[in-house]
Amino acid sequence: MGLPDDAVRHEIDDGEVYVVGDAVEVLAEYREEAVAVFLDDAWARPGRVQQEGLAYDLHPFDEDHAADGDVDETLTTAEIIDAARDALVDGGWLVADADDWLFPRFVEYLRSEWGDAAASPDGGGGFRKLGGVTYLTNDGAPDRKTHGDHLTTGGYTVLFAHDGPTDRRTDVSARQVARWPERTYGRGGRAKPIGPYEAWIDGLVDEGELILVPCAGTAPAALAARRVFGDDARYVCVDVQPEAYEGFRERYAEEFGE
Repeated sequence: MGLPDDAVRHEIDDGEVYVVGDAVEVLAEYREEAVAVFLDDAWARPGRVQQEGLAYDLHPFDEDHAADGDVDETLTTAEIIDAARDALVDGGWLVADADDWLFPRFVEYLRSEWGDAAASPDGGGGFRKLGGVTYLTNDGAPDRKTHGDHLTTGGYTVLFAHDGPTDRRTDVSARQVARWPERTYGRGGRAKPIGPYEAWIDGLVDEGELILVPCAGTAPAALAARRVFGDDARYVCVDVQPEAYEGFRERYAEEFGE
């Protein structure tokens, strides 16, 4: 597989790869190969660069949704979504985190460009399901640490879509609960939990099938695939920041002792 010249490929194990490089360029090398793409929202929200001391590259959603502030306008969120779709096999799934800023724009775009599967009893493709992850404290109560001035988040929203009709079906819940990991890795910021992605991968992906994890960070979806399939996991993670890869390696070693 030929990667862009400035991309750095790290072989974690057979079938397990982490690329430091541009997500759109790397995804283009896997056209119609992935059964699922797991996409993080951190790159997508203008203004997030001011939160928690984190420094992500942020982008406007598309040319019709201009963004103010410290954002990189050479790339749009819609371009990354398009690249993810091109990488999917027919019927492949997109699973994407989406915060309050991103979610309505994301769903509008999916319904316009992919279709509205939630409104298609005949099994058409497009936006299918709204899910999410609720963080719990040690005593099992909703975690209120992800607070704001206007209500408490207590987790994050996840949306599910598939490219065209799909035979990949599961009764796994789109809504999961998990404890928010306390550890920080690599470039900083508490990582997302692995468990929810473990459930979704177990339901939607078969052993030996490829998943892609662009804008990966510590890549909980990739770690989940390793949990589910062991040596038969196949994934490619992509992040533009070398610190993200370093954080992934640290978390991988902590999880699997390798």
